[in-house]
Amino acid sequence: MIILGINFGHDASVSIIKDGEILAAIEEEKVSRIKQDFGWPRKAINRLLSEYQIDKKDINLVSAESSLFNEISASEVDYRFSKTKIKKSKEIFRRLITYCGISQSMFNSSKSKNKFIDNVFNEGFVNAKIEFNDHHLCHAASAYYTAPITCNLIITSDGMGGDSSFNFYTPNKNGLELVKKNNYTVSIGAFYSMITKLLGFRPGRHEGKITGLAAFGKETKLVGLFKSLWEYENNTLLRYPFDKIDSEWVKFDIESQLSFSEKINLNTSSGKKLTDYKKRSIVLLHWLMKITDGYTKEDIAYACQKVAEEITLNEIKLVLDSLKITNVSIGLAGGVFANVRINQLIYELDRVNNIFVHPAMGDSGLSLGSAILSDIELNNKDYLTRKYTFQNTFLGPNYSTDLKDFISNFNYSNVDMTKMENPAFEIAELLNKNKIIGLWNGRLEWGPRALGSRSIILNTFDKGVNDSLNKRLNRTEFMPFAPVVLDTLAKTYFPKYDPNVPAADYMTMTYDTAPKYHELLQATVHVDGTARPQIAYEKISPLYYSILKEFYNLSGCGALVNTSFNAHEEPILSDPNTGIKSLINGRVDFLVMENYLFKLK
Repeated sequence: MIILGINFGHDASVSIIKDGEILAAIEEEKVSRIKQDFGWPRKAINRLLSEYQIDKKDINLVSAESSLFNEISASEVDYRFSKTKIKKSKEIFRRLITYCGISQSMFNSSKSKNKFIDNVFNEGFVNAKIEFNDHHLCHAASAYYTAPITCNLIITSDGMGGDSSFNFYTPNKNGLELVKKNNYTVSIGAFYSMITKLLGFRPGRHEGKITGLAAFGKETKLVGLFKSLWEYENNTLLRYPFDKIDSEWVKFDIESQLSFSEKINLNTSSGKKLTDYKKRSIVLLHWLMKITDGYTKEDIAYACQKVAEEITLNEIKLVLDSLKITNVSIGLAGGVFANVRINQLIYELDRVNNIFVHPAMGDSGLSLGSAILSDIELNNKDYLTRKYTFQNTFLGPNYSTDLKDFISNFNYSNVDMTKMENPAFEIAELLNKNKIIGLWNGRLEWGPRALGSRSIILNTFDKGVNDSLNKRLNRTEFMPFAPVVLDTLAKTYFPKYDPNVPAADYMTMTYDTAPKYHELLQATVHVDGTARPQIAYEKISPLYYSILKEFYNLSGCGALVNTSFNAHEEPILSDPNTGIKSLINGRVDFLVMENYLFKLK
């Protein structure tokens, strides 16, 4: 039995479950080389099917989340499959004539789903059934069923999925039961994204910059003003009732704020709920512009982070009270939980014993969640006990054949290539000499974090490297690089670290760094004293672990800087050609691919 899980929206991805086990999972962007690629993940699908020698005719079921099809038209489904200029032109024309009143805008879920099914069949999946699953339930399933711990509460939070933004689930023998649902109109994710846009960054992509910037800010009246966006009515969370904040916003004219093309896209490119969500976001943005005038970016970011934390934690406390749970292990998924600081504060709540954050917490994780739900239902498995626990997140393409071909046909006149006799020791020596290493090793990681397969590594001894390396990568970051740490030293550097808590395995939570080690780890410690570590284990990443161990023997430091191997606005590296290009462009001093070392002549 082979199931193909698909995320058809932004951050397109594919996951494969074969005979009840996760075989592979990868985002389309890492194969197509288009950041946050969307729609049908054709290149990722073809790559994985080729690598595992699976014929399209052998796929039994294609599973995707369902809410998107309520918000896009059948013609847009066609465009998302083809991504051709012709289909794009047709979709733009449809929007234009709809806006001009020549035709009606039809967002018919069944028509869009049928168009999706037709296209899947035309792609060659002629023997596959098609199934759709709820957006937030897919998020919840991705966290619950892959967790190496037993979670008794699952929380999902994002901008919007269907009509929800912030949901709570408990597991039982019948599946994941929705115990509290927050409407998209109260979205914390939307609030955070509008702050991201307000500060000049790209919403849906650069929220992490706001998290880092927040630590440089201070408490101001903005915290109270931002809090006034939310209120409770009979334990129901409501967001920005502008008539209660400032009466002039009741008559706010959204249309007057938009260009002609923006008006067309707003009113004709999505269904009623998504259009309403977008309009609310526009009103929110302009309100934020008004009340933040005169404040620094740092103080705005501080207030945003502070309020996002407080609203999230308060909702969790209310649910714990209502369920009368005193000792809880929580599974987290959804884009809001890419916020490592919020995750730390959730873990530090008195009643929380453990947390797991799905490594692909954003919408790319929907493909795996949907595949899991379909696999359980199709095979009549027990919803409570069935698990798909991660052993690691190296679930992408291997590219081993590509590397062999690359080595055999190597012909770069400006690059030296040598085969290392003792890779871990030789790399550690370079790191001890302050060299920056691009590490290309094995299968691609699943999710947004680089965890040693496609990582840039260097020593932690110079805080100035945050600026110098960011310049080489064309990045603008306010959070320091993250450390990768030997498992034997994790508790030493981070006193609150618990090896039974899996969040640090995937760099999904910050920890307070022991003051004694701030200087040693200075390139990875933020101004608030926290760091977001990845703990390295020998059985998971032998080469990665050996490099750390050799570096510790040379330097006395059991940690290295680990940042993703890519330049700004570029997906994490994929095949060997992307690695050598990065070396030639000066992103790193040395490139390591398996046991080969490359450097510029």
